[in-house]
Amino acid sequence: MEKISRKEQLLKELQDLEEVNTEGTEEYKDPLEHMDEPLQADKKDTKTEVKEKKPRTAKQIEAFEKARETREKNALARKQSRDEEAIAIRKQVEDKLVKKAIAVKKKQIKQQAVLDEISDDDTPLEEVEKIATRSVTRTKLKREVAKDFPAPPPPAQEPVTPKYYFL
Repeated sequence: MEKISRKEQLLKELQDLEEVNTEGTEEYKDPLEHMDEPLQADKKDTKTEVKEKKPRTAKQIEAFEKARETREKNALARKQSRDEEAIAIRKQVEDKLVKKAIAVKKKQIKQQAVLDEISDDDTPLEEVEKIATRSVTRTKLKREVAKDFPAPPPPAQEPVTPKYYFL
């Protein structure tokens, strides 16, 4: 007796089953295949007549037209308000830009004036240092004054007495 491995035995059984299935089988039909087709009762129901819609009355038509006109008016009013808001925002931004440009130009003019004072060959070195420090300290002082806030008062502390626990 030969020992046949389990794998070989299963392969032989599979081949035998395939031979048996191909010889005596009919075409396989899926039992759920006909489910896509409607039943006879459904076919009769689909042939029923479709009801026609009831025509609208003259008052209904007038009311609909009035509603359509008010909708168009409201849409136009909303569009105009959005446009006005956009124009106002653009104007504010433009004003801020102009103010900033003016401030930058003033700073440039001041710096140029300081450079013109310093650039004279006749001015001694001490005066040049005074002019340079004067312009810098003034701007620093203005910034510091604007940023200073009064400090909050320190919290009142009670004297701490030692506690002793005896066991």
